[in-house]
Amino acid sequence: MSAPRRLRAPVLVVAGFLVGTVTTLAAAAFAAGEGDSMYRKLEVLAQVLGQIERQYVDNVSDTDLVYGAAKGAVGVLDEHSAFYSPDEYKQLLDATEGEFAGIGIEVEWEHELPQVISVLEGSAAARAGVQAGDRIVAVDGTPTASLSVDAVQQRLRGPVGSKVVLTLRRRQRDDDWTFTLVRGWVRIAPVESRRLEDGLVYVKVKTFSRRVASDFAAAVGREQPIKGLVIDLRGDPGGLFDEAIALADYFLKDGPIVTAVGRGGRVIEKYEAHDQGHEPGYPVAVLIDRGSASAAEVLAGSLADRGRARLFGTTSYGKGSVQSVLDLADGSGLKLTVARYYTPSGRQIDGHGIKPDQVVEPVGGRDAPLDAATFWLRSAVK
Repeated sequence: MSAPRRLRAPVLVVAGFLVGTVTTLAAAAFAAGEGDSMYRKLEVLAQVLGQIERQYVDNVSDTDLVYGAAKGAVGVLDEHSAFYSPDEYKQLLDATEGEFAGIGIEVEWEHELPQVISVLEGSAAARAGVQAGDRIVAVDGTPTASLSVDAVQQRLRGPVGSKVVLTLRRRQRDDDWTFTLVRGWVRIAPVESRRLEDGLVYVKVKTFSRRVASDFAAAVGREQPIKGLVIDLRGDPGGLFDEAIALADYFLKDGPIVTAVGRGGRVIEKYEAHDQGHEPGYPVAVLIDRGSASAAEVLAGSLADRGRARLFGTTSYGKGSVQSVLDLADGSGLKLTVARYYTPSGRQIDGHGIKPDQVVEPVGGRDAPLDAATFWLRSAVK
C-alpha cells in the first residue's frame, strides 16, 4: 500500500432525500460547465436510486446505497483506488502505523486470485506454513475471485483472538486445502541488520511503515564502521512514500529522487535530495524481487539511477502510482490514484517494475542474490 498524503475531501452538504441529493449534484455539475453528458449520467444514477427506494423488495439504508454507489464508481478505476467504510478506513490507517490485528501476510492480485507476496516472521500465517506464492481461494468461505485485494486484506484483519478460515492453492499440491488461523497483534519490526564480513553490513527493510527511515539510520549507526552495505528490499510490499523519500535522501547529497506525473502529463511534484547530512560514498548493493513494490521500488530506482547503488535479483512488482488518501465527512475514506512515479532517468515504475543491474535467481537453499551482492561489494571496496 502506498499512502503519500492524506487530504480532507470537500463535502457538498445538501438537505433532503438521497435522490434529491444526487439530482442536486447533477445540477451542480451542469452549472459548473462539466457538460450535458455528466448531467445526464448523474440523472441516471438518481433514477436508479429512486427505483431502489420505491420498488426494491427489501429495505435498504441510505448509507448502504451511498457506499454501494461509491464502491461501484471507484471499481471502474485502477486496482489501487478504493472506497472504505469508516471501519475499513480505520483498519487501513492502523496498518500504516506498522501494527495491526491480523495473520501477517501481504497479498497482490495474480491470475484472477490474490497471491501471498510476503509472510511476516512470527505471525500466525508463518506458524501455519503459509508461503509466498500461495493463492487465496476463499476467506471464511467467501470466494476471493469476486473481491479486490483491499477487500481481501480487510477480511483477513479483525479483533485479536478472532478466527479466520483460509482456503489456499499451491502449485506443488494437487488440491486446495482449508485451515483456521487465529488473529493476533502483528508488530512489524521493519528493519533488521547484521554484520557480514570484512566491513560489509546487511540491512533488511521489511516494510515502509512509519519511522522506518529513522530506524534504518539507527541500525546503520550501530554497525559502523561500514565499508559496503547490502539493502535487502525483497518481499517488501512498500508502504509510506515519505519514508522512501527520506531513506533515499539519506544516501544522496542532492539531485532528483523521483517525479510524480499526474493527469495530462502534469508534473505534480518533483522530489529532490538535500545536503543535510548523508552517508559516506561507500558502495551499496540493493536486493529486489517480484515482491518488492511501491515505496521499495521508489528507493531502488532512485539509488540505481543516481549511480548510488547496484541492483541484484529479479524485476520488481511494478506498483509505481501515487494514491491520495482522503478523509470523508462521516469517517469513511477514499484512496485515489492521482499520479505515477518516474525515476530520475525517466523510467516509469508502474506496470514495468525496476529491472536489476544483475539478474540473479535464488538457487536451491543458497541465497544467490546476496552472494552476488557481497561478491561485488568485496571487489568494489578494494
